Amino acid sequence: MLEPDEGRNAEVAREMLTSGDLITPHFDSLVYLDKPAAYFWLVAGSFRLLGVNEGAARMPSALLALGTMLLAWFAARRMFGNSAGVRAGIVFATTPLAIAFSRLVIFDMLLAFLVTAALLCFWLFRDSSFKSIWLQVTMFAAMGVATITKGPVGFLLPLLTILAFATVRGEVKELKRLRWGLGVAVFLATTLPWFAAVSVRNPAFPRYALWEESLQRFATSSARRGGNIFYYVPVFLLGFFPWSFFVMAAGWARRRSWRLLREEKSAAVVFALAWVAVIFIFFSISQSKLPGYFLPAVVPLSLLTANAWEGVGVEDSQARPRWLQGGFVALVVLGVVVAALPQAFRAPSVDIALTRKVPGAVVALMKPALFYSGLILVALGLVGRRVTARSRGRTLALVPFVMLAIVVPLLLIRWIAPLRSYYASASSRLLAQTLLRSPERDLPIYAYYSFRTSLVFYLRRPVGLVTTDGIELTSHFVARHLPELRRSSAAALTGPGQPEPLLIDAADLRNRSLHASRPVLVLVPNQNVTSLSQTVVRMEPLWSDWEFSIWKIPAAEK
Repeated sequence: MLEPDEGRNAEVAREMLTSGDLITPHFDSLVYLDKPAAYFWLVAGSFRLLGVNEGAARMPSALLALGTMLLAWFAARRMFGNSAGVRAGIVFATTPLAIAFSRLVIFDMLLAFLVTAALLCFWLFRDSSFKSIWLQVTMFAAMGVATITKGPVGFLLPLLTILAFATVRGEVKELKRLRWGLGVAVFLATTLPWFAAVSVRNPAFPRYALWEESLQRFATSSARRGGNIFYYVPVFLLGFFPWSFFVMAAGWARRRSWRLLREEKSAAVVFALAWVAVIFIFFSISQSKLPGYFLPAVVPLSLLTANAWEGVGVEDSQARPRWLQGGFVALVVLGVVVAALPQAFRAPSVDIALTRKVPGAVVALMKPALFYSGLILVALGLVGRRVTARSRGRTLALVPFVMLAIVVPLLLIRWIAPLRSYYASASSRLLAQTLLRSPERDLPIYAYYSFRTSLVFYLRRPVGLVTTDGIELTSHFVARHLPELRRSSAAALTGPGQPEPLLIDAADLRNRSLHASRPVLVLVPNQNVTSLSQTVVRMEPLWSDWEFSIWKIPAAEK
C-alpha cells in the first residue's frame, strides 16, 4: 500500500513510462516540475522490468539502501579498519530512518546514496595524495546526479562538507589540487542535458527551480514545512535509535580529548563529524524541514558509532566503558516513558486530538504496542547494562552490539499490526478497488477541496479537482501556474460522452450539477460534506471511511 506522497511519485513514474516523455514529469496529467526527473527514471525503469505494481515502485529505494549500506561498510573499513566496516554497515541497516526509507517511494534514499558516494570519493582521493582522476570524475558525477534528483542540495551538501573538513584541518589550500575545471565540466555534462531540455519545453522551469523551489523554499516558509531550530534533535534521537544514545554518550566520554582531533590519525573522525554537522546545521536553518532530509547524516553517524566501538573490550582502560553502560540506562528510562504513554490516551483532549489524525482502530492497536515496546526497551536496557558490567574482552565488544542491533527489528515486529492498519487507512488502494468493482467505475471522479494523491496511481486514470488555488495537489508548481494549467487540461477526464475538465471550482461543480447529462463522483473529506451539499443540487452516498466519503452527483433532471 502506497501512502499519498509515495503514490504521487509512483504515478509520476507511471505516466512517464506510458507517455514516453522522459523529460517533463507529469502527475494527474498535469505538468509536475516540483522535483527533477532522476528518481522518476529509476522507478519508471523498475516498472518496465517488473510491471506497474507496488513492489516495483519500492525496488529502487530498497536497492539504493543496500548500496548505501555497502558504501558505509567500505568507508568505515578504509577510515577505521576492517572490523569497523561490518559494524558501520549493521548500524546503518538497523536504524529506523534507513529501514523506513528503504521501502518508501521517495527521493531521499537516492540522495543519501549519491552524497555518500561523492564524499567517499573525496576521502579516497585525499587518501591517495590527490592523484586519482577517476575518483574526481565519479565525485562530481555523483553530485550532478544528486542535483537532478533533489536540486541544488545535491552538490551543496558534499561541497560544504569538504570545505568544513578542510577548514577545520587547515587544508583549504589542498583543495586547489582538485581539478575544478574538469569537475565542473563533468557536473555540467551530468546535469545540463536534462535541465536544458526541460527548460526548452517549459520556459517557466528555470525560475521556478532555482528561485522559487530552492532559494525561497530554503529562506522562507513558502513550503509550509517549517519547524524550529531544534527540529532535527528528535529526528536524530529517534531516527538513529538506539545508536543515537550511545554515540552521544561516547562523544561526551571523550570530550576532554578533543585536542587529539588535530592529529592526522583523527582526520577520519573529523571528516565524519563535519559531514554530520553540515547536514544538521544546513537543514536546521532551512525553513523547509522534513525528517527524511536528515537521512544522509545516518551514514557518517554510523561511521562514528562503529569507530566508538573499536576500543570496547580491547583497551584495558576501557574494559567496562561507562558510556556504554550509560546508553543502556537511557534505554531503561526511555522504556519506562514509552510503557506509560498509553495512560496519556485516557485524557479526553489527547484522545480527541489523536483520533483526528489517526483512525480509531489504529489508536486501539497503538496502546498495547506502546506498552510492550516499553517493556522490550526496559528488558534490553537492564540486560545490556548487566552484560556490560560483567563482561570483558570479545564478549564485551560483541554481545551489547548484537543486542542493540536487534532493538529496532524487535520493535518493528511488535508494530506490524498498527502499521498495517495505518497504511491501509492512509493508502487509496482499498478505495480504488471499491470504485473499480462498482457500477460507477467509468464515471469521472472529482476530489472536493482535498486530494488523495495515491488514488490516481491505483485508478490508473486522472482524478479531477474542485479547487480555488490548486494547493491540494501538493504541487507548488501547479498552485503557481493554475490558470494556464486549467486551460491546458480543459478536457482531461474521460468517460461516456464528452470529456470533463480536470480543474474546476465550486461554481463550476454547481453549474455541472444543474445542467450535466451524466453523473459524476465526488470524493470529499467528511468534514466538508455539508459544504458539498450546499454546492450541488442533489447527491447520493456511495462509500465512506473514517476520513473521506464518495458521493454520486446525478445527471441533471430533464
